[in-house]
Amino acid sequence: MERKESNIERDPETGREYEHRRLTRDESTDPVEATSSSEIVSRSSPGRRAMELVYLAFGVICGLLLIRLVLKLLGANTSAAFTQWIYNVTDFFLAPFHNLLPTIGNNQSVLEMSVVIAILVYALIGWVMARLIAIIFFRNVTVSQRSDRLRPRGD
Repeated sequence: MERKESNIERDPETGREYEHRRLTRDESTDPVEATSSSEIVSRSSPGRRAMELVYLAFGVICGLLLIRLVLKLLGANTSAAFTQWIYNVTDFFLAPFHNLLPTIGNNQSVLEMSVVIAILVYALIGWVMARLIAIIFFRNVTVSQRSDRLRPRGD
């Protein structure tokens, strides 16, 4: 009769998982004595990096739009280089939402409701794309290296 025992330990420095297995066989039925075998297991997912890149890209877009929203709301100086750069970069992302909703406020301090809608839409698009990548490409790939040593009994 054969009995398998396994113990999984994670190395805190490298993040690798080490699985220690012990195979025990009943002496009356098998002339081969088993020694312990250990397996180094490394798990990774090909889709995880793609998901992280999608979250990063859409997070940057939403962050830039949020900065634009705050700058407009606080009435930032439009002749400042940073303000001009933010407005120029985010104009591209706001093009589909141009004049979608009215702006609220006076000439200096303005709340652009289109920017709020754009942030929500881009966040939703990013989440949907990440979920699609997870559904299509997410699988666990296990790389293992075994060292099984069986030796005849009596040595």
